[in-house]
Amino acid sequence: MVGKEPLWAAAQRCHEALSAAGISHAIVGGVAVCLHGYQRTTVDVDLLVAPGASERIRGCLEAAGFVWDAEQREFRDRAGVPVQILVAGERAGRGSEVVLPDPGDPGAVETVEGLPVATLARLIEMKVACGEGDVRRTHKDFADVVELIANHKLDGEFAARLHKAVRKTYRRLVRNARGDA
Repeated sequence: MVGKEPLWAAAQRCHEALSAAGISHAIVGGVAVCLHGYQRTTVDVDLLVAPGASERIRGCLEAAGFVWDAEQREFRDRAGVPVQILVAGERAGRGSEVVLPDPGDPGAVETVEGLPVATLARLIEMKVACGEGDVRRTHKDFADVVELIANHKLDGEFAARLHKAVRKTYRRLVRNARGDA
């Protein structure tokens, strides 16, 4: 993640703090997209955590030098990098059937460059669901999915690994990635 040193350092410090406390977590969002091979601009770290650990998470991150910004509903590190918390079991997109996976599920998380990251299938699933549910996010989330499809040479068969609610949109994005749309 060349050129993203403050972001990388924030993700690393979050991981170290939460790991030391035994809190399951995974990197999702733009940093996960970068870790899965599509280098794009992103300004925050999105952390997926299990429900019911908010006080422990807050204590760990504050001890690691992060400050809670109640107005923005996110943590910030000393360099100003925002860290947003997403909770497993919540909807991945407005009105979506897809829910955010449990970061403790080994089928939902893999290690990339030393960090726990949502697997490619779960990341694509979340991105499609989020893009479908929020017109302001559609272009960014769908562009991420198209680039991940192209970089990983995915095809329509990959849809079988995704929640059924996002398969149709995913297949359309495969056609876009191939230039068939």
